[in-house]
Amino acid sequence: MTSEEPPATAEAFTATMRQGVLWIEWSEGTSVGDTDAVTLIERADAISRDAYPPMLVQLNGMVTLTRNALLRFAKDLDVVAMAIVGPSAVDKAIADFFTEVHEPPYPTRYFQHQEHALAWLTSYPHAA
Repeated sequence: MTSEEPPATAEAFTATMRQGVLWIEWSEGTSVGDTDAVTLIERADAISRDAYPPMLVQLNGMVTLTRNALLRFAKDLDVVAMAIVGPSAVDKAIADFFTEVHEPPYPTRYFQHQEHALAWLTSYPHAA
């Protein structure tokens, strides 16, 4: 996690709605900056329109996130819950830092496996 913004890439992530869950898959080894965060928030809003879906985020070996990006995700992302998925200790550290420091207003949990994350998102009281 750095304070300098890495350059944005055109293919930093994919965003799709699958059975009522907004799936975000970051490109492998991505460094996420403020521009990436704004792009993701705008794309999430366009996909989910007026709904507040649960979101599954696959980190895929993410390298860094800027503080501004994390702050935007916590304050500007219209989701009902977020499951952060990644198998490494770095993934867990990113998820823990986001949750503890930026205190998103929606429930946020870390998972090593997407199956467990999806089960939580679809069975939790926020599920539609």
